[in-house]
Amino acid sequence: MRDIFRDAGCLLAILLSSLLSGCGGGSGSGSPPSSPGGSAPVVAVPSQPAAVFFGMHQSHTAACDTGDLAYPLFDARAGTFRIWSTCKTQWADMNPASNSFDFTGLDGLLAALKIKGINDVYISLGSTPNWISSNPTDILCDRANVFGEPPGMCDPPADLNSDGSGTDLAWRSFVTALVGHVSAAGYLSTHAHITYYEIWSEFHRSDTVGVPGTTCFTPGSSAGIPCSYRGTFAQMLRMTQDMRCIVEGHTSDPITGLGLTCGTANYAQTGVDPTAGVMEGDAGGGLLDDGTATLENYLYCDANPPTGSQCNWSRSNPLGANATDVISGHSYFNNGDSPESVMRFVAAEKAMLSPADAAKPYFTGEGSWGKNYSVGEPSIQAAYVARWFAVLLLAHADRGYWFAWDEFENSGNGGLWSPTPLTAPPLECSTPDTAIGGYYCTGGIAYAQTVDWLSGATVVTGTCPASCSEPSSGVFSLTISRTGGYQAQMLWDSSKVSTCVNPMCGSTPIPQPPSFAVSQWRDTAGNTHSGMPPNIGASPIILENMPPPS
Repeated sequence: MRDIFRDAGCLLAILLSSLLSGCGGGSGSGSPPSSPGGSAPVVAVPSQPAAVFFGMHQSHTAACDTGDLAYPLFDARAGTFRIWSTCKTQWADMNPASNSFDFTGLDGLLAALKIKGINDVYISLGSTPNWISSNPTDILCDRANVFGEPPGMCDPPADLNSDGSGTDLAWRSFVTALVGHVSAAGYLSTHAHITYYEIWSEFHRSDTVGVPGTTCFTPGSSAGIPCSYRGTFAQMLRMTQDMRCIVEGHTSDPITGLGLTCGTANYAQTGVDPTAGVMEGDAGGGLLDDGTATLENYLYCDANPPTGSQCNWSRSNPLGANATDVISGHSYFNNGDSPESVMRFVAAEKAMLSPADAAKPYFTGEGSWGKNYSVGEPSIQAAYVARWFAVLLLAHADRGYWFAWDEFENSGNGGLWSPTPLTAPPLECSTPDTAIGGYYCTGGIAYAQTVDWLSGATVVTGTCPASCSEPSSGVFSLTISRTGGYQAQMLWDSSKVSTCVNPMCGSTPIPQPPSFAVSQWRDTAGNTHSGMPPNIGASPIILENMPPPS
């Protein structure tokens, strides 16, 4: 797979089956559209699982928030949802005391997702409860002493030793209760299914397993950011192995810290939901989250793991890799970067994977432009949403989870919707959302267009200037087809602009007209234009030979 990125001569038509539920799939007919320029390398674009390429986050919902934060569940189309930073859905929230569990927030969210038609959920647990934290006064953890949250949530549980030995009973009891609850008979008829369980989010933000020299700071410090994890690799491995045994139940899987197996380590229950999978804590995949070396160490311990991090396995005995079903990273672009910048980080993560791990799904578990104030032009925000999802296709990601639908504040991340109208900068949210109330931001409108352009299509080829692992500025494309002879080309120029004065946000000549006759083109604001566009620019447009089949 990685060689395809480097081979400018590679051309492969692949089926992108229905990206979203009910969109309708099927192979295309007729000649495939041509590359927009003879000099651009043509790369294979991976097939996507039905219904799950477009993923979403929402930080606040009426399912468990109250007052001004009780927002309705998003009404944009998506095939999957990642639970993180949503109230009452992390380990510390759901396990407030020993053998005491509260799943009411999770129940409300899963019920709302089921009603919406989403039945694929990926949950990131993390956040050790203070009562079992090995360092309950640790103020260098994420969210320590913020809005009443306790310190110590980034430290492993006290019943788990640094070498991975110990009972790990608090974690085992919680996972058993959680998975049993959401898999109980009749539950899934009214609640969405959790298909993936993730051990920790961004574990590379760590002064114990991260890049040597990493420093943790108290939340809100101007000097730096807090840590997400402050344990060892052996502890993270043990927690992942315990979770995988309880969820999937592979009796021969090792429980390394105990010198036993899943079948001999005296779990109360195993294989509680064998249809679900388990993931490593996502690391790397973007400039903000450049955790590739930390991820490599968790998988194989061969990227100079820090002294004392208890990384004692290898590529020939890849215990971390064997305990995870999915490879996942975070792909934010900010501080002046463009969406295309994430491609080199995804490529770097994929390049270090073993053949067995390269064959596993790769998820971009979070991503967006980061803080809303970092991109103050609404038309550029719209362009960036469409480009982010498109470049994930070109980078061979199997899913992309945008962060986040409802973070409309200046210091929020990737806001697509607001409960009240907003005028830029940074966000422009003025289109009424007649379905749930509130207002779509320009990025939310562009998200809807991107889903509409790509859902149910056969992606034939993609092109990147220079390469899709180290792209330069220039023209990118995705060429697609559908049943009934429909052909189209999604095009944009990644060269930086500061504002947009036309729908395509630029004046770059189209390098080479497509092989089909263009009857219309559409922009990220949802407008349809007749004929051939005069040029392209920073905001993607799609050229079509006919209206897409319904």
